Amino acid sequence: MNILGVNAGNGVLVYAMKKHLIANFEPRSIFKTPDDIQWKLNFKAPLYNNPIALYSRHNEKYLEECDIIISAPDCGHSSILAYSRAKKLSDPKDNHSFNYFIRSIKMGKPKVFLMENLPKVLDIFLIEDFESIFDDYELVFHVFPVTVWGNSQSNRKRLVLIGLKKSWFSENLSKILDHFSNVYKVNEPMFCEDLYGDLVGEENLEFGHVREDISDKITLYAGKKLKLRKIQKFWLENPNLKRWPVTDRNFTTAPGVYRNLNKGYPAVARKANRQFNQQGLQLTPRELARIQGVPDRFKLYMDKNRLGFCINKARTTVTKTPPYEIGKWFYCQLKQIKEYL
Repeated sequence: MNILGVNAGNGVLVYAMKKHLIANFEPRSIFKTPDDIQWKLNFKAPLYNNPIALYSRHNEKYLEECDIIISAPDCGHSSILAYSRAKKLSDPKDNHSFNYFIRSIKMGKPKVFLMENLPKVLDIFLIEDFESIFDDYELVFHVFPVTVWGNSQSNRKRLVLIGLKKSWFSENLSKILDHFSNVYKVNEPMFCEDLYGDLVGEENLEFGHVREDISDKITLYAGKKLKLRKIQKFWLENPNLKRWPVTDRNFTTAPGVYRNLNKGYPAVARKANRQFNQQGLQLTPRELARIQGVPDRFKLYMDKNRLGFCINKARTTVTKTPPYEIGKWFYCQLKQIKEYL
């Protein structure tokens, strides 16, 4: 089977099926690294990050050859964070990466596609809208916490949309539909101490288990800056606290600032540098990768001469993506229907 990534980031979503991957079209600059080294560390398939690459005659072969398209367009338009900033949800129809996904399906006409996003997208882009646009596909909508796929983030809820081309599967459509309607765990959710407890100790640059210097200052919220050493001191003095309290604003805890406790499931992994472990230290890219279910064999680009840049890009690579378990589950289902592709 030939699998094409569209908005597949730096590959976490498609890593389980990388031997079938023929290319990834990812125009979002947030994933860009020098010479695409982050991508090349894990994949042989080409990465195209020019926004018009998908529409180039030179790349028509990928759309013609693909059996499956996998996409995770921006979900910022339907996120709580975006809402808290703008006080309204923006329209996904105005989002470039979302339209990129739609056009790829229209142009490539794959036999199967997967799109992952936040459930809130369905409040604006209705199920009827999807059915109208993809009228030649049987659609399966899954809206679940990611724990149903076996990921450990108990508070992370996602939309997984699967499209099955009616004309291709024909009389086998019902059988194929049953396969993709069956959601199950491909991993077991774990507490933080089991996810990354073995990483406590010395940092490891090559492994991506590295963080900013403890003497650095970071912005916690609304322009308030503190040294990481002082932040750690606060967490250690309040061993059971998970959220950063705020007394000088009209909110009680700082948005996006939290600490994972060893004897609990991890909070939602984010690309920001304001997430901490039990010891009051910033979560490293590798710790975040473990939370997202990403295997240790997935390499993270690190350069000691550009450490801050690399840490930020690695955090983005492993968090601005669906959890690995969703991709792994999808691949398991694809293998079960391989004879029909």
